[in-house]
Amino acid sequence: MLVVVRAEPSANHPRPRLGRYVDLRSRARVEPVVRATSDTAIVSGPLPKLGERRPDSQQLIRQWALLRLLAHATEPYSVKQLAEQLQTSKATIERDLATLDRDFALVEEQVGKQKKVYRLDQTVKELESLTFGVTELLAIYAANAALVGISGTPIHDDLVKVVTKIRGLLAKRHNGGLEAIVRVFSPHPRGTVDYAAQQETIDELVDAIARRRICQLTYRKPGQETERTHRARPLRLVWHRSTLYLLACLGEHQRITTLAVQRIRDLDKSEDEFTTPRLDVDGHIAKAFGIFVSDREEDVEIVFDAEITWKLDERTFHPDERKERRADGKLVYRLRTSAQWEVIPWVQTFGPFAELVAPATWRDALRANLDAMQAKYAAS
Repeated sequence: MLVVVRAEPSANHPRPRLGRYVDLRSRARVEPVVRATSDTAIVSGPLPKLGERRPDSQQLIRQWALLRLLAHATEPYSVKQLAEQLQTSKATIERDLATLDRDFALVEEQVGKQKKVYRLDQTVKELESLTFGVTELLAIYAANAALVGISGTPIHDDLVKVVTKIRGLLAKRHNGGLEAIVRVFSPHPRGTVDYAAQQETIDELVDAIARRRICQLTYRKPGQETERTHRARPLRLVWHRSTLYLLACLGEHQRITTLAVQRIRDLDKSEDEFTTPRLDVDGHIAKAFGIFVSDREEDVEIVFDAEITWKLDERTFHPDERKERRADGKLVYRLRTSAQWEVIPWVQTFGPFAELVAPATWRDALRANLDAMQAKYAAS
């Protein structure tokens, strides 16, 4: 079977270069055979028979050809010119342009002298010349390794697809080099969550956040068997320590609630749009010592012994932390935060080398933890 794309060359609209044809049934790449006459480019190859095509395959092929024309044009096309090039009606071209704009946002519309003209979005077109250096490839593989903790999510799956596409464009000898790059960064995930069963939920959350859609979700709190259903306005997904959290406003509340995504049992996204609350989401995230924030902030002071201060010197645990070195070599760590149940376990990880000095109520809570631990380990 033959597919004929009529291309009348001119200074502004040279004959399009026809690339590879993708079999719509198998999605396998097939190299076409191209012959050209003075005004016609003819592509022959093992194309599927008409009877075997999906009903919309003709439309997809036409839209593919339309994109090829726009990709290689030096000047924008009018609807009439596109219709003449593809031997179809202007109404059909207008529908195709609307589809491409709605689904892919690839085509720019401009107002010419007396008519609208179209071309491929120049920002997208610049991607054709995109190249990767060795360090950039390394960065992509490092990101892939770092995100292995959220394997099974659409986010990680899309990154894997990027890596796969890069591999597909390289020769075998180059892929061998990429294997060496992979060995530079080794993933070391611990305490990860399997999100494979929640891919659809995460996809819906991403769409709901982007389009500000109200959702109804069922959530189970940790350690509880009962579930509650909430009307939610989703604001942001946050990845913290290999776990995804949803920041949302529940019900009519104007405060942010933090929900672990793996505990969302059901999600029903509506088409009802909500007005973005007047909340500083980035500021809320910055205030958190870990992931949780409450309304009551306290001035926290912790004293670290000289033997362990190197750990504090090497790392930043909060953007607003303050460190003061004393004459005896000890380090005073100060912070204003509401994260009592994240700070106390953190202090305990330093054992006898750290002392929570203030606030007094937090110090009492830590002492109660130590008393309970001592009771567990007391000699029987």
